[in-house]
Amino acid sequence: MSERAPSDQDVRQHFTERAATYTGGQGDTVEEMVAMAAPGPESVALDVATGTGLVAFALASHITGSGRVIGVDFTAAMLARAMEEQDTKDSAANGGQVALAAADATRLPFSDGMFGVVTCRFSVHHFTHAIPAMEEMARVLAPGGRLVIGEFGMPEDEQKAAYFNRMERLRGHSHVQAFSESQLSRMMADIGCPVQEARLLKREMMASEWFEAANTTDENREEARRMLWDGLEGDLAGLSPQPVGEDLLLTRHEIVLGGVKA
Repeated sequence: MSERAPSDQDVRQHFTERAATYTGGQGDTVEEMVAMAAPGPESVALDVATGTGLVAFALASHITGSGRVIGVDFTAAMLARAMEEQDTKDSAANGGQVALAAADATRLPFSDGMFGVVTCRFSVHHFTHAIPAMEEMARVLAPGGRLVIGEFGMPEDEQKAAYFNRMERLRGHSHVQAFSESQLSRMMADIGCPVQEARLLKREMMASEWFEAANTTDENREEARRMLWDGLEGDLAGLSPQPVGEDLLLTRHEIVLGGVKA
């Protein structure tokens, strides 16, 4: 079993292997993120770690003028899936407004202040260098521009946070470090994009589905399941697990934070 933090190569391999079946997660975070980003017809937006392009395409549906959206990812297989998705959408859905490109989040190939909107969904916890990546997002954002981050929530309590991260690393070898709402808020303030809006969403799912979504190995699945059951008293993982037969019903928290660059 492995609980070590993954490397960039581990993360890329994980998403290369998952690309064919990756759905980008369910829930209302995309809608909430687009509402916070508030793109207009002329907006120029960047979606970092775009995956299959869920947020990029949603942003583009609001950009009907001369604006555009660029979606970047450092996994070629995920970009290929996004391109397939783009090909299936009619002109009214994306209007040729979305460009897809390979890029590392810590070295974005764009000029300072190029974008009025920058988004990043369910990806900060995969970054091996989260602070440099967020600094890059702030660098390419224009003053007054909106930075919108969607993430899985983590307990504020340090003991529970450590338990949560250990279990997440068992669940999937692409998990580096999750952050609580207060930690993410401080990070956004530190890069000059203090949070102006916050939304907390909840999503229920069975533990078995949670493991399946991350292609958890059998050995790690058993260890992570044991941690969930052992942590029932006191809710050590912060997932409010409820026994359902031999399975567990989990309540996952999702955070959407909207900041404005000073």
